[in-house]
Amino acid sequence: MHVKKLIFYYFFPVLLLISSCNGDDDKSVQQQVSGVCSTKGKDFDANIFLQAGIHLYVIGDTGTGDSNQLTSANILDIYHQQFPLDAIIHTGDIFYPSGLKNSDDIAGMQKFHDIYGPLSLNELPWYIVAGNHDHDGSINALIDFSAQHSNMFYPSPYYAATIADTDSALQVNIIATDTTPMTFGVVQLEQLAWLSSKLNQQSNAINIVFGHHPIFSNGSHGDTDILKGNFLQQLIHYNVPLYLSGHEHNLEYIEQSQLPNMVISGAGGRELREVSCGKNSLYVEKKFGGFALYITQQSIWVIPVSESGVTVMFSL
Repeated sequence: MHVKKLIFYYFFPVLLLISSCNGDDDKSVQQQVSGVCSTKGKDFDANIFLQAGIHLYVIGDTGTGDSNQLTSANILDIYHQQFPLDAIIHTGDIFYPSGLKNSDDIAGMQKFHDIYGPLSLNELPWYIVAGNHDHDGSINALIDFSAQHSNMFYPSPYYAATIADTDSALQVNIIATDTTPMTFGVVQLEQLAWLSSKLNQQSNAINIVFGHHPIFSNGSHGDTDILKGNFLQQLIHYNVPLYLSGHEHNLEYIEQSQLPNMVISGAGGRELREVSCGKNSLYVEKKFGGFALYITQQSIWVIPVSESGVTVMFSL
């Protein structure tokens, strides 16, 4: 059992974030909670954190350095203070408008450290991927910048890392992919072979894959057709439960007939874009924030966290 999670659960007033619907059934969630497209959502219940598990936060499209990014950062910070996180996954576009020029680029301070440094997030590792705007700068500069900061993990454009829960045998492999070259039509045989080898490793770990571009989306960009081929088929073949992305400046959770389900978290600071419930949508919202994932041996909980508070969760 996670002692630190119990401490925050009992001593922080849950009402700071939770506007519980208190509905009699799942239908009440759809009727009363902003953003919910399906009756599959359940009222948020903090008791899920009483189980041993790994708690992640997914955020993307942050790097503006303006009040919008501060708003999204504060939402993350308040959530972490109530329900402590183990790590943050960043789905790309860390530095607008055109990435970093070099590892000492002032944008690194203005659009990352000056925003997140004063908050309670200093001990958390950030696992990041480059977005299309980061590719407009120097990827080597982003690698060097991350190497200079112990809480940022970006050793190469695609990589894998393992997060383990100290209270159980649970392990989560987070597998970072570089989708921007694919959208440019650059052949990625080496990356796809690497991805297959990582997913094929015999392990009891849960594999979570993330990249910048969504495969399916009901936002303004829509689907990324190039990712529907070999890339998606590998995720399906190896039964990956979730694919995490950004690029769309909103929040979306999409259920597929075959796993993986799609979490799109791109509401970290860039001007928000319209989104509406569409095919297979479970949740959409045009508000700043992100998604929390609570992963246990039995379940994965997908929890939208936004300006609307924490009101609903989905189980996978």
